[in-house]
Amino acid sequence: MGKFLKIVAGLLVFLVVLVLAAMIVLPQVIDPNDYKDEIVAEVKKATGRDLSIGGDIDLSVFPWLGLKLGSLELSNAKGFGGAPFAAIKEAGVRVKLMPLLSRRVEVDTVVLDGLRLNLARTKEGRTNWDDLVAAGEAKPGKEAPGPEAAAPGEAPQLAGLAIGGIDISDARINWKDEASGQEIAIQQFNVKMGAIAPGKPVDLDLGFLLDSQEPPLQAKIELSGSPLLDPDAGRLSIAKLILNVDAQGEALQGKGLKARLETGLETDLAGNRLSLTGLHLDAGGLALKGNIQGKNLATAPAFSGDLALAELDLREWLGEQGLPVPETADPKVLTRVALALELGGTANGVNIEKLALTLDDTRLTGNLKVGDLAAAMPAVGFNLNVDAIDLDRYLPPPAEEATAPEAAPPAEAGEPGKQAAPAGRPEQGLIPVETLRQLNIDGVFKVGRLVVKKLLAEEIELTVKARDGVVDVGQQIKQFYQGSLQGKTNIDVRGKEPKLQLREKMENIQAGPLLKDLTGQDRLTGTGRFNLDLKTRGDTDPLLRRNLNGDLGFRFEDGAVKGINLAQLIRDTKAKFSGRPVTATDAPPQTDFSELGGTAVITNGVLTNKDLLAKSPFLRVTGAGTVNLVEESLDYRVKTVIVGSMEGQGGKELEELKGVPVPVHITGTFAEPQYSINWAEVLTGTQKAKLEEKKEEVKQKVQKKLDEKLKGKLPGDVKDRLKGLFR
Repeated sequence: MGKFLKIVAGLLVFLVVLVLAAMIVLPQVIDPNDYKDEIVAEVKKATGRDLSIGGDIDLSVFPWLGLKLGSLELSNAKGFGGAPFAAIKEAGVRVKLMPLLSRRVEVDTVVLDGLRLNLARTKEGRTNWDDLVAAGEAKPGKEAPGPEAAAPGEAPQLAGLAIGGIDISDARINWKDEASGQEIAIQQFNVKMGAIAPGKPVDLDLGFLLDSQEPPLQAKIELSGSPLLDPDAGRLSIAKLILNVDAQGEALQGKGLKARLETGLETDLAGNRLSLTGLHLDAGGLALKGNIQGKNLATAPAFSGDLALAELDLREWLGEQGLPVPETADPKVLTRVALALELGGTANGVNIEKLALTLDDTRLTGNLKVGDLAAAMPAVGFNLNVDAIDLDRYLPPPAEEATAPEAAPPAEAGEPGKQAAPAGRPEQGLIPVETLRQLNIDGVFKVGRLVVKKLLAEEIELTVKARDGVVDVGQQIKQFYQGSLQGKTNIDVRGKEPKLQLREKMENIQAGPLLKDLTGQDRLTGTGRFNLDLKTRGDTDPLLRRNLNGDLGFRFEDGAVKGINLAQLIRDTKAKFSGRPVTATDAPPQTDFSELGGTAVITNGVLTNKDLLAKSPFLRVTGAGTVNLVEESLDYRVKTVIVGSMEGQGGKELEELKGVPVPVHITGTFAEPQYSINWAEVLTGTQKAKLEEKKEEVKQKVQKKLDEKLKGKLPGDVKDRLKGLFR
């Protein structure tokens, strides 16, 4: 037995000596540079490209199994110019040989110097690496060689991994996209990393210069941290990862943007979990903090977290960063902006909860959901609440009034379609049809107090539903000029021509303040109610007017129509007609009423009203006629009857017109209405009234005399017959 052991030991010693001799002798006997031509030929065969090896190939075996390369160049794909696809000045890597026997990997510092990589894409979408990808793919019917897959849970594990460091210096990557015109160069790309060993932190420094031609942008980017690899726990963590960006470019209007991001990072080695804690972004005074966690990243990605933006003077920040500052009517807005939210989501959607946005004096709260991110238009759901906002402060400042252009010649009568569009109304499409067709929205928006275009509304609730080309917007305003408003707007863009329907109902509205805020003039005052149901179709202002159909009704009480004093108009016109001077008056140019109401039908843009009725202690006004909304013209007749006491607007001058209808014909345009009175009809009515008055006087006198003469002389039935003769 002892002799056998001596033989075995001798053989082992001989093998060890043989291996050591091979490690020492082989590098002296075999020169890898002798195989350059074969390497070049194999690369040509595999890729169709030319490989140029300019420097020496150094090979070491013991104690380090190492490879060191000099300059290398790989030619570009056909049609991409003469610049090489890739080139390096020097590269080297060494692995300690003996620890490999114990399944431990000990790597010396990995060196890569002077990398040049030129990436490009043609206008047709072809890239200069497509052929390399195709060459590396296994041919159909033939699987690529490789080791058999280990059963789950039985994969061999490394006993240890140690890397002496990584040193990448002076690398450059160029990207040129002829399809978009984009050109980007990453220059002076350097990576320095210390010794990497399980369970020990390692210093990492990375930096490069980014130069973009389209869009024009230059940036210096630096990344640092101390990664810690824990193979036993299957975890990689960086306690303090810091990213610094210093950017310049035309997009920043000549001013720089400096940003610093600091966070703690932790992930598992399988890439399924990611955690960013203590995240802090500072960009020129913009301070954003938060935490973000991701899970199932390799299979079904999901994330959650929270973000908070500290109060910021957004107007000042935009200016300092060289970004455009919106022009607003109030230069003091956008000076206090803050945000806080909780978020979560998947690859298909994002949920924002506990949203709290501060915008100057306004606070918005609620939640927002965005889904179907892969669709052309994501699905949006929301429930948002605003306490109070004055939108007029955020609108652009009023434009300076320009010199009015010369008026276009009026269209000839009887030629439809020749009517010039009113100034300021574009002929182009007013409705974004394609956008509305793709909308997928379901939300509720509430506002406590809103001012827009000087209109004031309180306790507002808007509901929005949009899907498959149909948009429904419901409106409810509980406090609207001392009244309320309810309505619904429907837009249907499924067909070739958009269709619109508007239903509105207002009650107890104070017409004066409403019209004053809406138009700047309170032409009508009083408390009223209003309802309408209108339909139209088209995509331009003229079409929408021409196709307008529907009905409306209104009733106002205890108010006045301003701009015309019917009593004054009748009095002045009568004075001129009679040759008398017009009597001066301090009465306001308005017609008071205790009741004003009517209904109207709109047919193809022409409003027809037949039952206008206005009452006051002095006047009774009825009206009928048409209002052409397409041509903005009027053809309306108002009939005024003076009743009651003459102490009011009419005065004693109109006493003789009491009970006589006075017709007023309103013509012209919305901008310049014309009023005229048909005095021939008035005179006819006056004379008729006088004749009726004389007839009544004569009848009463004759009747009185008959009663005196025939008193007690005739039977009652005969008396009645005689009275009938004077009726």
